[in-house]
Amino acid sequence: MDSAVTDFRLPSTMRAVRLAEFGPPDVLAVEEIPTREPASGEVLVRVAYCGICRHDILSRQGAFPNVIPPVTPGHQISGQVVMVGEGVDHSWLGRSVTTMLTIGCGWCAKCVEGNPAKCLEMRAEFLGDDRDGGCADYIALSQEALVELPEGMRLVDAAVANCTVGTAYHAAVTRGRFEPGETVVVTGATGGVGIHAIKLMSHLGIRCLAVTSREGKSDLLKSAGADEVIVAPDLSFAARVRELCGGARADAVLDIVGARTLPESMRAVRDGGRVVVLGNVDGAESTIKPALLILREISIIGTGSATKDELAEVLRLVSSGAVPIEIDRVFALEEAAEVHKLMEAGDLRGRAVLKIGGEAT
Repeated sequence: MDSAVTDFRLPSTMRAVRLAEFGPPDVLAVEEIPTREPASGEVLVRVAYCGICRHDILSRQGAFPNVIPPVTPGHQISGQVVMVGEGVDHSWLGRSVTTMLTIGCGWCAKCVEGNPAKCLEMRAEFLGDDRDGGCADYIALSQEALVELPEGMRLVDAAVANCTVGTAYHAAVTRGRFEPGETVVVTGATGGVGIHAIKLMSHLGIRCLAVTSREGKSDLLKSAGADEVIVAPDLSFAARVRELCGGARADAVLDIVGARTLPESMRAVRDGGRVVVLGNVDGAESTIKPALLILREISIIGTGSATKDELAEVLRLVSSGAVPIEIDRVFALEEAAEVHKLMEAGDLRGRAVLKIGGEAT
């Protein structure tokens, strides 16, 4: 076991990014706060890396009513278990782990089967929103939230694997049931989830039509595995999809943008096809025509986060190199506000990651 674990002494305080109030990026500040000892059934993880995505920006802006400042953001976490609470097997000490995105009760049927997001006993707590997240030196959380990493997997990759590939895997494999040989449109393709969805579908043998509103991103999307790239600054892409499908339509759409693209996604998918809604980047409402659902028998499918079993498979795919992680840059914890500024300006591709403790030695 790592000597840093065997010799671990709980520090009284730790660094943490704190959201004290909603507002622009500069409301984020690094503070010294008390380090919480793990309670019964909990572990303490020394955070190695924490990813930042569009969800964090919306949380900072006050888009989610369940976020009540002050809170430490961050739901994309990797690290090493350095302390265990009462009732936790000591074999967890020293293990490299990532975490589920949500915390449930731990004992209901959904939690036991590894799907805490659908907890039957309580509203699942989203890390960094409902409770303090991983933009800190340490995080104490339930052992049920942990997933051990495959041997040799990089902690920096593990930090974002769940929110990117895990989310895409749940959407494509479990909810959308995309099959090899099918044609699938991906909206919001240049974002962190979009790029990794393309990589995953390329691995699965699915023909991918990547949609972006931004010029100059074709090479990026092609390198990720997109078969065709549709540049649509006005987000009108259905006509081009039909051209690329020989006058037909796509088998399915993975809609990561949400309200702004959902009507167009309905026009781009074939009769009997599926529109899997993964994101809603601006939180807006959308209007669709029920007649399309009835006459064309289109299915609209909502999708959330990966289960434990799905995440274990995703970690295997990532660690083996089958679905590589795309990280734009790694920043220091103190640069969290700067990361938010760069993301809002569209100056990052892939995911941004805060280095907190770094790789285990």
